[in-house]
Amino acid sequence: MSRPVALECESLSKHYGGLLAVQDVSFRVYVGETLGLVGPNGAGKSTVIDLITGVQRADRGRVVVDGRVLKGSPSHRANAGGLGRTFQHPQLSPDLTVYENMLVNVTARQLHSPAGQIRSLLRGLLRPTYGQAEPEVRRVAADVGVNDVGRLCSDLDLGSMRVVEFARALAQRPKVLLLDEPFVGSDAATLEHVTAALTRVREAGCGVILVDHNVDLVASIVDRIVLMSGGRVVFDGDPAECLASDEMRRVYFGSRRAHT
Repeated sequence: MSRPVALECESLSKHYGGLLAVQDVSFRVYVGETLGLVGPNGAGKSTVIDLITGVQRADRGRVVVDGRVLKGSPSHRANAGGLGRTFQHPQLSPDLTVYENMLVNVTARQLHSPAGQIRSLLRGLLRPTYGQAEPEVRRVAADVGVNDVGRLCSDLDLGSMRVVEFARALAQRPKVLLLDEPFVGSDAATLEHVTAALTRVREAGCGVILVDHNVDLVASIVDRIVLMSGGRVVFDGDPAECLASDEMRRVYFGSRRAHT
């Protein structure tokens, strides 16, 4: 029996002038699967995430989520396409509280539906929508270990900001969650909260793409690894097999054989 596909990249390619950043990248993420996207600096990992989410426009290829080809702006892909994303550098509004940053995303999702748009227009205020979103915001924050939702984001350290951004993405109920370097600056407790939340996300049927430089950490979390080098996919398969593969040794050590 074939597994349902949450997201599929088909022959994604991107040039910047004469520089080939991504070439013919194809892979699938299945429903309830966590996929690790790894590779050295310049491999094309973040470019692939940008192409999927619409931050950058692909020269060739397409992205399919839940059977639909994704088009349009990042916000459209988030709200209509079911994508949630975090960034290498957290993109939170520093003058808003944790709660307010999360609330904006939940409200945007609710208002994307025709019923939500009509309700907002009729009432003329967003306050009723905020009220409906509040329980969900607080539940998601608690799930990932964010306790002080009234704190200004400008007062947070980097690790805490990453967790808040992760919680904000989860609050959108994405079909596919894309995490770009989510563990940098995180302590052991934060890592534990995030990995536990990822387990619950997977159990709920969300597909996850996880990008991180710590390949051993990624391999311990994900179900499958896609290894990139020079803008191409050079391995797609089991994490343990990837760590032991010739492709991994060649990409990171320049050798096809294990060192003895």
